Amino acid sequence: MKILVAGGGAFGREHLKTLTAMGGVTLALAEPRPAAREQLAASFPLALTAHDPVGILDRFAPDGLIIATPAAAHAPLALTALERGIPVLVEKPVAPDAATMRQLCAAAERSPTFLQPGHILRFSAPHRQVHAIVAQGQIGDLLRITSRRYRDSSHADRYRDVDPVFTTMVHDIDLALWFDGATASEVRAMRRPRGDNRSLTAADVVSSRGTAWQLSLAWLHPSLECPPDRVELIGTAGSVELEVGRGIELYTGEGHRHIPSDASDDPLRTELETFLAGIRAGRSAAPVTPDDALQGIVAAERIVAALA
Repeated sequence: MKILVAGGGAFGREHLKTLTAMGGVTLALAEPRPAAREQLAASFPLALTAHDPVGILDRFAPDGLIIATPAAAHAPLALTALERGIPVLVEKPVAPDAATMRQLCAAAERSPTFLQPGHILRFSAPHRQVHAIVAQGQIGDLLRITSRRYRDSSHADRYRDVDPVFTTMVHDIDLALWFDGATASEVRAMRRPRGDNRSLTAADVVSSRGTAWQLSLAWLHPSLECPPDRVELIGTAGSVELEVGRGIELYTGEGHRHIPSDASDDPLRTELETFLAGIRAGRSAAPVTPDDALQGIVAAERIVAALA
């Protein structure tokens, strides 16, 4: 199988690294920066490299395309791939706004192939386990979802062109949509300091099912050492909370249960295995759809608008 990775930054490198370890894949890279392209060509077994991702589509004729470029290039390149019948995995944010995401959803419907959003936490074993706990009714009817996701302050310089809501909080928005099985209905949000991505952002959302979502992110920490990502769900019959790397704590009528983390869990590999399986089958079986990505972008837009 032939896979083209577009984008040789941090995310593109991780895709190349994981695909190389998986084996059985012929890789090509599209990366406009010559130095980065040469460095990656020396690090990975690439059959072909090029500056332009569109031009290499014809030369390499990939079975699938992974888009890990800067965010502004995601949608145009995904549209090109879908129009050519090439399956595509798109890193988040899949599109810059809901209107563009609707175009991608329509293109995916028309295309003989599929678009897989790169919402990696849906491929994470502990997050899937939390989803199963909620779906099975172990904590009763869902009442509240609370999450935190804190990153070092360098993010404000590295991602100047994308709001933190679309870069970081989008993960928690997608988890809330997934766990709740509902869409965002009422939205309030605040950011301190105002007008600065090096900040704390907090969103209070009421879903279409009446569940309260309390989502927070910060790009403030002075070092790479940040508190672990955390999500807590409270229902009418108990609660479940997940701290990444520390496991799941489940509280129900049967008492407390600790579910330890699995050190072997590799959500990126699972995501890529799902993508390759979809290519082989001719259809995606991913636990996330273009419409899921659309609903996440709609919610993110409403949160950003509420910050004004």
